[in-house]
Amino acid sequence: MIEKLRDELRQLVEELEQLQEKANGDEGLTEEEEKRFDELLTSSEETREKIDQAEQRQKRAQQIQDYAGASQGNFDPRSANHSTEYSPQQVHTGAQDPMKFRSLGEFVQAVTLNPSDKRLRDRDIDVRQSAQDMANDIQGGFLVPDEFSDQLLTVQPDEAIVRPRATVFGGGEADFKIPALQYHGENMYAGAQVTWISEGEEKPQTDIKFRQITLQPYEVAAHVEVTDKLMRNSAMIEQVVRNQLRGALIDAEENAFLTGSGSRPTGIIDANCTFGVTRNSNSAVDYDDLASMYARFRGRRGVWIVSREVLPELMTLEDGANQYVWQPNARDGSPGNLFGLPVLYSDHSPAMNQTGSVLLCDLSYYLIKDGVGVAIAASPHFKFTNNITVIKAFKTVDGKPWLDNVLPTSYETAPFVQLENQ
Repeated sequence: MIEKLRDELRQLVEELEQLQEKANGDEGLTEEEEKRFDELLTSSEETREKIDQAEQRQKRAQQIQDYAGASQGNFDPRSANHSTEYSPQQVHTGAQDPMKFRSLGEFVQAVTLNPSDKRLRDRDIDVRQSAQDMANDIQGGFLVPDEFSDQLLTVQPDEAIVRPRATVFGGGEADFKIPALQYHGENMYAGAQVTWISEGEEKPQTDIKFRQITLQPYEVAAHVEVTDKLMRNSAMIEQVVRNQLRGALIDAEENAFLTGSGSRPTGIIDANCTFGVTRNSNSAVDYDDLASMYARFRGRRGVWIVSREVLPELMTLEDGANQYVWQPNARDGSPGNLFGLPVLYSDHSPAMNQTGSVLLCDLSYYLIKDGVGVAIAASPHFKFTNNITVIKAFKTVDGKPWLDNVLPTSYETAPFVQLENQ
């Protein structure tokens, strides 16, 4: 009985693999082949269920026999660890574990086309429903397997400015609390008092002020609409997730970390600990403005973050001796340094004459807390009559500056300095 079911499953898997190879080709599947593909998915899942049930019956029967033999003094301890439980390798002879996904595209296809797939067990999660979720009829989702999630979560320095340079804490959905020194209203060392003591004098008491920073990961999501034909092509659907959805999440994070616009994370621009330098004139930026910002900056790994509109102004900026201040190496593609610190540009920086169009930051003073890893959800109902499925990728994250105010030195400084309007 079980061997017959295994033979049936082998045949179903072989036909599925043949159709999958054709789906990944240029021509794709015909309407009849797509229908057959769905039938094969259903049949293979039902057959696997039957195998599991038969294996469980066989296992229970063997346990009863072993117990009966033991009660009669015939129990063989050498058989105690023998298991008749079904091994997936009996169906697939290759090295690939059939209980794992071969690719990110195959995982997305399972989420969309066969959410009852056993490989998705224990990967489903409950998520907070947003207005977008309700509109698209997306309920819950599935965590991306570890072997693929690292590829989606890793952000290179050329893809974003803040995250690769920030202080990042690992995953976990619960609130995350970090102790920090309370600088506001105290001296540079959070209330620590320094006294020169003569021999025999009593040492003064020191009261260090502490506070707590709470990071609560909030959901950020990106969605895309794909046709049923595209959904059959695992290679193409993997590119959609890797490029479009992953890129959209990175971009949304970057915007939130810099501006805080429309999001839960606290943005650097206009944060309480960001020192504002008022423009010296009505011009977009001049040498005195940059010098003042540099004097207010306190950090070890500073970078300039500017809007694209500011770049031409910087390239033609002159000092008091009519010498160009910033001359990046256009031939080698170097970003160039200004006051010894690299200049980076962001599409999320405010317009040229707006507050925050020029920032000077040590981004290690920005804290990021990741929550649940990337998850994928899908709904075929939003545009069912158009043969369109909505795929959503989402994660949870929070971020905020480490300090709650500028440093109370005699000449106030900060790890975040921005150029402000007059």
